[in-house]
Amino acid sequence: MVLVRRFSLLLLLATLTGACHGGTRGSAPLFSLEDPRGDDHGDGELRYPLRNDMGPGTLDLLSFRAFPESGGTRFEATFARPIAVPQRRTVDAAGTTQADQARFGFYTFNLDVYVDQDQQEGSGRTDTLPGRHLSFAPGSAWEKAIVLTPRPYEARDVLRKLWRNAALTEAQQQQGSVSESAVRALEAQVERQMEERVFFPTRVRVFGPSVSFFVPDSFLGGQAQPSWGYAVAVTGATLEQRVELPTLFGGVTAPGPQGMMVLGIGPGVSQERFGGGRVGGSAQSPVVDLLVPEGVRQESVLGPEAPGWPAVVPVSPVLPQAPDASGAAGQTDAPGPSVPHE
Repeated sequence: MVLVRRFSLLLLLATLTGACHGGTRGSAPLFSLEDPRGDDHGDGELRYPLRNDMGPGTLDLLSFRAFPESGGTRFEATFARPIAVPQRRTVDAAGTTQADQARFGFYTFNLDVYVDQDQQEGSGRTDTLPGRHLSFAPGSAWEKAIVLTPRPYEARDVLRKLWRNAALTEAQQQQGSVSESAVRALEAQVERQMEERVFFPTRVRVFGPSVSFFVPDSFLGGQAQPSWGYAVAVTGATLEQRVELPTLFGGVTAPGPQGMMVLGIGPGVSQERFGGGRVGGSAQSPVVDLLVPEGVRQESVLGPEAPGWPAVVPVSPVLPQAPDASGAAGQTDAPGPSVPHE
């Protein structure tokens, strides 16, 4: 009898644990967005690196969903093929393994989610994170960015340095020289921008071709809304990233072409980057797959002309309607609520 009770208790604990880890299971999604299969080719010319762990389908985003969860939102992305799991092979002379570096269960991709919460021109940022080489359409400027990456703590440090360098470069161009107190003020401003605008998830679960990650209400200001705009991009990930830091008052070293933890792109084929890069011209985006609204071509957004990238709004806001002429539901004839014009 004692053994039966103990087994029942263990079974109950296992069930509760599974329910906690599978918060998206059994819950209706807040929204669900689909992406075509087989479009993991960037602008149409991108080719995967010559690697055994990456090939057609591995970074092909098929769906992006959001689920309500206590204290926040759990997002879930599903790819065309199972997600590669970090291995216990050593990657440096110190004996560090790939699994040590990528502790969250994946290592081949970054998933950027840009959130336009008000859909108003001029109220957010139209640039993407370093190395993505994309710009948003004016009406899709983002207020929040969620960056799912294999090494979130290291990626955050890299972004801080890149944004600091960019701010210092701009200040030097405008003022010629920058005082020590002004540098400290710039650094504080960058830190505020980091806290307010960018979140790196660390509650991550990988299962087959899907990955889910939690974003707290404190970052988004509440649960994710289907009336917001969402722009989702998949890039290849690199686990190593070095940024040269400037001296306090010296020139700023420009960030490397890879940007923030991004596998680059270039002409020809390689094991170290994506192939299919254009020769000459402006920086080419290494984005592999992109979520775009119906009627917009991913290849155009990532192509040489690079028009502004529009976000996808899962559910358009419902405008209030005036009562009908018969005064339905006991209402008398009255003018409907006015809708502000742009």
